[in-house]
Amino acid sequence: MAYERQGISLRAVQKYGPELEKKVSEFLGWTGGRKVRVVYFDGGKPLLRYDLQVDSCYPSPESPDVFVSVTYCKPDKPGHSNENKLQLKIGELMLLKGQYPNIRSVLVIGGNRSTWWRYVLRVFEYFFDETIFMWEDDAEERLDKIRADPGIVTPKHSEVWQAIKQEWDSTKLWTNEPINSRLRRGIWEMVRAVEHTGELPSSISNEIVRHCMETAYNVSLKRRARGQRGREWSHFLRRDWNSLLQARSYFNPAEAAIDLTLRKAGFAYLGGLAIDVPVPSLLHFLGGADVDRTKVSEDFVLFSRKYNQPVFIQSKSTGGGSEEHGKNIQNRTKEQLTRGLIYRGSINAEGNIEVRQQDFIWIGLLDGNWGVTRKTPLKYIHMLQWAGYRHLLASDSLVDENFELLPTDVNPLAAILKELDCYTEQSEFEQAWAAWLKERVRKIEKEPQQMLPETLEPILNAEQQQFAFWSPLASEDEE
Repeated sequence: MAYERQGISLRAVQKYGPELEKKVSEFLGWTGGRKVRVVYFDGGKPLLRYDLQVDSCYPSPESPDVFVSVTYCKPDKPGHSNENKLQLKIGELMLLKGQYPNIRSVLVIGGNRSTWWRYVLRVFEYFFDETIFMWEDDAEERLDKIRADPGIVTPKHSEVWQAIKQEWDSTKLWTNEPINSRLRRGIWEMVRAVEHTGELPSSISNEIVRHCMETAYNVSLKRRARGQRGREWSHFLRRDWNSLLQARSYFNPAEAAIDLTLRKAGFAYLGGLAIDVPVPSLLHFLGGADVDRTKVSEDFVLFSRKYNQPVFIQSKSTGGGSEEHGKNIQNRTKEQLTRGLIYRGSINAEGNIEVRQQDFIWIGLLDGNWGVTRKTPLKYIHMLQWAGYRHLLASDSLVDENFELLPTDVNPLAAILKELDCYTEQSEFEQAWAAWLKERVRKIEKEPQQMLPETLEPILNAEQQQFAFWSPLASEDEE
């Protein structure tokens, strides 16, 4: 066979990661070359021309009919970064399908089966037109057939991608300057400069910092293990500023500012500082019991009486630590694209994906420089809009020049939530949220039975009004 004559043993190299990308590209030998960039949005100006790197494409980057993406998982780290790789690859798929709905997609997966969670592989197979597992005996033969005749790849879910393209084409994109918020960095610099003499967080003058440190302190007392949970308070007392900056659970000024805003404005909500609220998604449909520990959640959930829809608030940072390099921003926006899709996705009786109209209102509070890419400064803001965010605010728009929380009557987040007429009575809010959850999860009864998640069976019992699976849970550090 042709692939044997080429003398390239993909199975021999695939577990070494980046080498697999190179070998797959060489194996295909397409004119698109390796690591080419395909344009997925052209707004008519160089600053509005966005592209995406792919491992191979055919026949050319300018007129792509097929693209190949390669991912892998280290054999010595089973499950390592599985969820991240899943969300990144689905996000990349959306970007290309959103511009070229009929483009054929091939995902080549390295590692071995035991290094991947079952539901992750299942979701990959469901979304990508063709999925090739390099540990399978016929992997190279199938890849060789695709090389010789790319047209044998059959597109899936064409109606979904057409619908997404129509949505994105009609989205009114952000035209202002990109958001550049320095809330976290500014508060960290302020904390470093101010001498703190008290032994308890209650003596901290700044309300946002106090909320962060009181939360960390209270958790450390509950756990009786300072330095393990709630360690931010220990960093604060020792003036270990670098460690404080790197910690993400409780030294999170953006989440603290949102939490305080909601409290002061009197809104009913779930979530809080380092407390996430799980949201049902397509992953639960496809993953079944394997997806039990998957974290698809929002920082805060409210409910709009005006639109009869939940309001999700997500605090997102560009990352980058003390250097503020923003290297993680691209991956984080791809993850949000995937999240928007899996929140809205369902499976019909024929086993095909359907995307419902967006039945939630998404608000993003952004920290860091979201225009870090100078060539395309609005790219990441636009990606968030395509993901489904209806409102985007700078995190530091909630505070004054001294990093004190703005009064409710001039707080932009409070103004949006007031316009949405969000519930203020907790019992009324929880009733509305429970009804939305029940309706969303009820649709699982109509899914093919083999996709019925065991974890959701108690919720499907109409007489059992328990939603423990969707109860708020402690969040993990986010780099």
